Amino acid sequence: MERTWIEIDEQALISNIKTLRALSHGANFCAIVKANAYGHGVKEVAQIASRVGVQSFGVDELDDAIMLREMFPSAQIIVLGYVLQHRYAEAVRCGIELTLADRDDIEELERVAAATASKALIHLKIETGTSRRGILLENLVDFLLEMKRSSHLSLCGISTHFANIEDTGNSEYATLQFSRFTDAFHELENHNFKPLHVHCACSAAILLYPATHGTLVRAGIAMYGIWPSEQVEQTIRKQSINCELRPVLKWKTRIAQVKFLPIGTPIGYGMTEKLKQRSRIAVLPVGYWDGYDRLLSSVGEVLVGGYRCKVIGRVCMNMMMIDVSAVPTVEKEQVVTLLGIDGRNEISATEISRKIHTIPYEIVTRINPFLPRRVI
Repeated sequence: MERTWIEIDEQALISNIKTLRALSHGANFCAIVKANAYGHGVKEVAQIASRVGVQSFGVDELDDAIMLREMFPSAQIIVLGYVLQHRYAEAVRCGIELTLADRDDIEELERVAAATASKALIHLKIETGTSRRGILLENLVDFLLEMKRSSHLSLCGISTHFANIEDTGNSEYATLQFSRFTDAFHELENHNFKPLHVHCACSAAILLYPATHGTLVRAGIAMYGIWPSEQVEQTIRKQSINCELRPVLKWKTRIAQVKFLPIGTPIGYGMTEKLKQRSRIAVLPVGYWDGYDRLLSSVGEVLVGGYRCKVIGRVCMNMMMIDVSAVPTVEKEQVVTLLGIDGRNEISATEISRKIHTIPYEIVTRINPFLPRRVI
């Protein structure tokens, strides 16, 4: 029995995968499991996805890719992020597909692959307007000429990433980005490259923009039952698109202590909050080390016995306090839901993100990876 843990709803994850696949119009389905599968647990999520036929995974770093290769010897594994050049040999040996965006990376990977008479599989990342890592369109021809000189490299994919496709009120910029990406793809064709994997569709694009699906879609946040944005969810509802997403993650802890405290008692560091009446306070063995944001001090809520209970005072490193005065029965080691459903109430990642002015992606990905994950 753990004091704080994560529950992964296997059937919810499977349902989301099936829903997104149905909307992908036959494109290869790549499950994005970077950032510890958005906080859900990369091993747990990948195992479930594999059992329902997913054979393509996207990660940010090579260590995750190698771990997945040990689990799935024949799966497609794409590293979407940057890999240090000194680790190229590991990637080639394990058949990991790398995303490149600099000519010196192409030159070094060719040298490494040639040393072992191997073929390195690469995706070219095109910069279309996010201003992150990627090849500028004006430099693409030079890249392709370098590729032609690199006999040990196989160009298996071309990709880009949208900057604001979640903004369904104005798709003008996303349309511009897709047009630039299409131009880049045609340039590849002009140089006789025919990459198997043409991909730019993230969760929002999977849901709303089928023209962007290409031959592979990258299912991220939506696979975990979280809408890419409230606008996306509203648009789905307005257009009556058959899409129901089920939250996959529940975050739970247990009550460490219960005490009655008199009116005027200061709570926690800095004495930022004082009780306005005699109250029953519960101490929880979870804090910002575990990923429960300190900005939720005095504004967050949790569920105890199905009742909403307010966070009192500052969230500490390993503890926090809640007001359980309204809960009929409270016991030591009783389960508390930090994120998820209990009875008729729910604390969602979207709700928490609104309270601290961020996005639900951050709420789940910052949950401490050392917390145990249970598949239920």
